[in-house]
Amino acid sequence: MPIIAKNISVSFPGVKALSDASFRFEENRIHAVLGANGSGKSTLVKVLTGNYHPDKNCNASIDFNGNIVSDILTPRQADSLGVRVVHQESPLLNTFTVAECVALFKGFPKKGFRIDWKRVNSYINELLELYNIKVDPQMLTDDLTAADRNMIAMAMAMGNEEEMKSTKLLVLDEADASIPESETESFLQRVHYVANLGIPVVMVTHRMKEVMSYCDDISILNGGKLVFTGLKDDVNENFIISKMIRQGNDVDIKIGEEQTTFSMEDLWKLLDKQPPKKTSSILELQHLVAKGLNDVSFTVRSGEILGIIGNPDSGVKELPMVLGGDLEIESGTYMVENKVLPKSLSPRKAYQSGVSVLPSDRPTRGCIMSCTLQENLLLPNLIQYWNKSKLAKKTMAMCVDIFDIHPGNNYSMLFGKFSGGNQQKAIMAKWLSTCPKVFVLDDPTYGVDPASRIRIFEAIKEAADKQVAMVIFSTEPEQLVNICTRMIALHNGEIKAELTPENGLLTRQEIARWCYL
Repeated sequence: MPIIAKNISVSFPGVKALSDASFRFEENRIHAVLGANGSGKSTLVKVLTGNYHPDKNCNASIDFNGNIVSDILTPRQADSLGVRVVHQESPLLNTFTVAECVALFKGFPKKGFRIDWKRVNSYINELLELYNIKVDPQMLTDDLTAADRNMIAMAMAMGNEEEMKSTKLLVLDEADASIPESETESFLQRVHYVANLGIPVVMVTHRMKEVMSYCDDISILNGGKLVFTGLKDDVNENFIISKMIRQGNDVDIKIGEEQTTFSMEDLWKLLDKQPPKKTSSILELQHLVAKGLNDVSFTVRSGEILGIIGNPDSGVKELPMVLGGDLEIESGTYMVENKVLPKSLSPRKAYQSGVSVLPSDRPTRGCIMSCTLQENLLLPNLIQYWNKSKLAKKTMAMCVDIFDIHPGNNYSMLFGKFSGGNQQKAIMAKWLSTCPKVFVLDDPTYGVDPASRIRIFEAIKEAADKQVAMVIFSTEPEQLVNICTRMIALHNGEIKAELTPENGLLTRQEIARWCYL
């Protein structure tokens, strides 16, 4: 029997994450759910697993073989309804053995007051044989391949043959994202085995190759709306990408339309900062190798806005961490203004070398939520403001004005009480006030309202005009087409293409191809 979800709408303040979307997940079939970041895929998964709830009065319903519910209230209820989910990050503890992890997840059977390890090992061996996982139950999970880690996570979620009978729906929430391409075939073959048992499989993924090879049905979300659902054999990659790309979402960068009292140059003069000199090579990587990266080489000139794109396991997560000193370089050379930086680079050393980073994890790495706006804005240069309250107030006033931070007149307001867009603008102000040589922005528009997004892009363009080298990573890469000088596409940790206006590849279609294939 199919699982049928009807009229699913989910709203957040100012955002319609899902809009009247309906799905039919057939037994014996793998159903791919596709879409750009922010399209509604994760919202759908969270509705199916009891973490998000449909809007009231939207007449939502989910039919589990005749058991119809209007809302899955909790993850526990989702489990009781037969929904099993495998997330991108498997729930395995690296210092535990495979047997210990499975036992911890499923519950330790006891014999008297002791753990019944005989029953544990018997159950583990049953799972490994059922799912054709060829690993030693006593090996540490840290030593497993990515495919085996995710396969064990799926085995834990679904259980043995008897437990599997209660499974009504298997959801793979980008479970293949952390698996190298060389290992995905074995993982997806096992997923196909599960589907052949009569279980509908929902596969949320960015990987087009796997979709075209293993999936039977496709649904495409765009801006919270279901824009296509049908057979995989009835479409091709170009059709899928065209449906995924957001239309009418370009940002027209026009510096100066919204007048401010101060400019970034005024701020730097106040703080006695000198903008970088114009040069053809302010940042250079030569044959760089690090976790997730293999032989990466490129040069960024002063004043350039370089976008770096790729699918989630291409190296786009690791490269900003390398540039910011959070990930050690295994081999190769990292240079700023022709000065070689150490392989064991720290964030402090990177900053002292002229590299500032706006991290993707805003709440934990970009700011201190429990501190005030003033404390966050002045944090990089606290010594400069020691016993200089007038300089501090003037700096804050300029930052608030230049970056349009609201409410900007209350410097003592806790940072956590500002909206996401105003937090992001304040973090940009904090780092750009230091006048970096290189500014690395990792997903700067994530969770940001449209007005704040425009101001962020304006600030990027303004800083580049003053010769700061800008390197941008984004989960909304199509937005970068109007702002980047050029773009580099990563695939499997290597540079595979350069997209420029000159070669005609700096287009939304080509960007989407590299990010979603």
